[in-house]
Amino acid sequence: SVDESAEVSIRDVALAVAKAMKFEGEVVFDKEKADGQFKKTACNKKLRGLRPEYEFVSIQDGIQKSVDWFVENYETARK
Repeated sequence: SVDESAEVSIRDVALAVAKAMKFEGEVVFDKEKADGQFKKTACNKKLRGLRPEYEFVSIQDGIQKSVDWFVENYETARK
């Protein structure tokens, strides 16, 4: 989980996923569509109350760990 003080844009998340997947193509954002939501704010108050010792990771590390898990477990995760 990422600390709410480390908010990032949805665009930055998309680019981080592409990087973690080692995608070498161009990430294209369709400017003909509505801009949509810039970011999704999350509140970590409940998590901090239940698990005060929980340590957050950077968005890049969290995405990389998620992508690594997905790639490693692709055959069983997608069925």
